[in-house]
Amino acid sequence: MSAVPGTTPTHVGAGNAETKQRSTRTASLVLLFSASLWGLSWWPMQQLAALGLPAPALTLMAYGGVGLLGLPLLWHQRPQWRGQLRQSFLIGALGGWASASFVVSMTQGEVVREMLLFYLAPAWSVLGARFLLKEKLGLSRIVAVGIAMAGAYLVIRAGGAGDGLGTWGGITTADLMALSSSITFAGNNLVTRAASEIPVASKAVLLMLGCAAVSGLLMVVYAVPLPALSGTTALGVAAFALIWIAGGSSTTAYGMSHLEAGRSAIILLAELLAAVASASLVTGRAPSLLELLGGSLILAAAAIDIWEAGNSQRELA
Repeated sequence: MSAVPGTTPTHVGAGNAETKQRSTRTASLVLLFSASLWGLSWWPMQQLAALGLPAPALTLMAYGGVGLLGLPLLWHQRPQWRGQLRQSFLIGALGGWASASFVVSMTQGEVVREMLLFYLAPAWSVLGARFLLKEKLGLSRIVAVGIAMAGAYLVIRAGGAGDGLGTWGGITTADLMALSSSITFAGNNLVTRAASEIPVASKAVLLMLGCAAVSGLLMVVYAVPLPALSGTTALGVAAFALIWIAGGSSTTAYGMSHLEAGRSAIILLAELLAAVASASLVTGRAPSLLELLGGSLILAAAAIDIWEAGNSQRELA
């Protein structure tokens, strides 16, 4: 990184370098743990669904509970975010839908398939940056979008047809939910980048409350009743909220705040790998050939986007 004009570069001693290296190692391990935790999140979702808890009810209680606990913090930070009310609303709406629809897809669809479709988010982010933020795209990022879309095509065409080419009629509600989750997740990332005045903690609370609001709306629209909770179900919801929603979010935030964007994005790909490996092991269903090919293309597209973003950061440094 170039020196600040008018100052003299300071020599970094061995002790400082060692401390920084140790901090980076710790942050990498924390983020790897967080990504793996999110990759396993499908399991408690499906277990709670098997106990009779609908996905919108789970997200209403889990995300809403954590969001309510964060309300005092949100109120305390209001002088910093009230100047960006429109962005605050969009963070809640887009992030809320992304979270709620993701849980629906995980409980109603095939984990591997829906996770692959969700990981189209980097491609949607690139398109959003081009058409909404008017950012210029290099050839590599255009290629990445094309590769990701080809991967999505293979994953969707594989639906229910083994290794052969299925029909587009095989697309399910869970597929649509996973796709909408990836699109709104990407949109939320774009808004988050633009909402520079809103503190990170406030953004997280807004997303939690937005997810609870979206979940309540889904329950009303689809007449989903709020079931009476058994002790086991209530304990499961509390554990999901504490371990995955609160724990996963905080460890992700810690890791990403202590690592450069390119490195953190690569580590976060462990979420997809953890989901695919655990789902295949637990359910005994291995991905089909088309799903493997499509997933490989989606991963390759994400890797190209991460590499391009890293190059852009180095050019700005």
